[in-house]
Amino acid sequence: FTSSVERDVTVMFTDIVGYSGLSEGIAAEQVAKLINRHFGLLAGCIEAEDGTVDKFIVDSVMAFWGAPDHYADHADRAVRAAQAIERALDEDNKARVAAGEPEIKIRIGLHSGPVTVGNIGAPGRINYTIIGDNVNLAQRLEQLGKQFTTDPSLNRSVTTLLTAATADQLTSKHVLDDLGDQTVRGRGGKIRVYRL
Repeated sequence: FTSSVERDVTVMFTDIVGYSGLSEGIAAEQVAKLINRHFGLLAGCIEAEDGTVDKFIVDSVMAFWGAPDHYADHADRAVRAAQAIERALDEDNKARVAAGEPEIKIRIGLHSGPVTVGNIGAPGRINYTIIGDNVNLAQRLEQLGKQFTTDPSLNRSVTTLLTAATADQLTSKHVLDDLGDQTVRGRGGKIRVYRL
C-alpha cells in the first residue's frame, strides 16, 4: 500500500446523452460492442494527453490528470483531451450515420482542485483512484451539461463544461463561453461555469 496523498488535479467525467434510448431494443452483444468502441475512442484521447482513466461506469468515463505523474499543465491536458474526444466522435459519427446508426453525443465535465489520491478500496479490491469533493463536483458539472445541450444551433457531438477553477489554470488560449454563476446539485452557493 502506498499512503494516500493530496494532489491538485483536473478531473473529467463523460456521459452519453440519451444512453437508455440508444441501447433500448438492441441485443446485449451490440450494446457491449457500442460501449467498448466508445470507451476505446475516449481512452485513446485521454491517454494521448497522459491522463489516467480511473473507471468506466455504465456509459460514463472518469479520468484525471496530475497523478500519479505530476503535471503543472494538467488543466490544459484535460481540455486538449476533451477537444480530441470531440474530433474523434465527429469522425466516428460520420461512419455511424453512413451505416444507418444514430449519432452518439456526450457531455463532459471538467473541474480542477485538490483531491485525495492513492490505493483505496476493500481488502482484495484495491484501486488506485482519487476521492473528494472536487471529484463529485466534476461529475455534477457533467450533469449540469443537460441544461446546455438543447441549443440546436450548436449541434455538436460534445458539450464540455468547465469550472472557473479549471479555466483559471489554462495556460493556452481556448474559446470559452461564460455561462455565468450556476447552481450545482449538492453544493451551497454558485459556481462560475464555462463552455468550451
